[in-house]
Amino acid sequence: MKTLNNALINIRRSPYQSLLAVFVITITFFVGYSFSLALLGANQVLEFFETSPQVIGFFKLNAKAQEIDQLRQTMQQKPYVKDVKTITKQEALTIYQQSNKDNPLLLELVTADILPASIELSATKIDALEQIKNDLNQDNNIEEAVYQKDIIDDLYQWSQSIRIIGLTSTAVLAAISFLVMMIIIGMKMVHKKRAISIMKIIGASSGYIVSPFLLEGIIYGILGSLIGFLGMYLLLLYLTPMIRDFVGNIITLPVPAEVLGLQLAIGTLVGIVLGSLASLLATTKMLHK
Repeated sequence: MKTLNNALINIRRSPYQSLLAVFVITITFFVGYSFSLALLGANQVLEFFETSPQVIGFFKLNAKAQEIDQLRQTMQQKPYVKDVKTITKQEALTIYQQSNKDNPLLLELVTADILPASIELSATKIDALEQIKNDLNQDNNIEEAVYQKDIIDDLYQWSQSIRIIGLTSTAVLAAISFLVMMIIIGMKMVHKKRAISIMKIIGASSGYIVSPFLLEGIIYGILGSLIGFLGMYLLLLYLTPMIRDFVGNIITLPVPAEVLGLQLAIGTLVGIVLGSLASLLATTKMLHK
């Protein structure tokens, strides 16, 4: 308890330095929390496109039902194929009629005979979509195989960019926070140099001298993590309606409480480690001067 009181006294005696430390750490954790949720959302979007029928192969008009079924069985045995679905000519006509039910003229001109049967496949991984397309194109009964390559590539690049930008930004801000805490705690130890010298003379251990400053760094880390999380959560609440309108049900909204809880727990642990390491390094350096 005495150690905690001493740490709080140190914070109160230099409020501006303490506020600066908490502010920098808060920005660090706000960015880290925000990018981690953005990356989680990007991964959910990618998983949606991975698990949805993405590659569509259109059969030639003279393809027989036996040949269609044989291709379906062959593709189901591929380890990188998750689901296979075939659509007959009659089913294709039903889909066409549903899509154009408001235009009777188009319905009169189209019959099942002129619509191709098709096969739709989803992959276990997004990287396998191109391989599935190539497998279909090699079949003599397939007229054409297509998938949303541009969209998939853009989403993949988008998620990679979020990961790189998020990790880089968080790492840079974490390094700045670490240095700021080291400088602030080092300055506080310089201001108390005389008192520290007296404590050494009367036999105080290094652990007794260091512990208030170590706890002070931990307090900075915890406060920065909590305030950064609160800022991120408020921003998430504000953006949730817009995100839901944009992506629909692809992303799980609201974010599950267990995900937020795990995120906060990991962030707070990182804050404790960051604050304690910065304090320990600063105090160790000052004690040996």
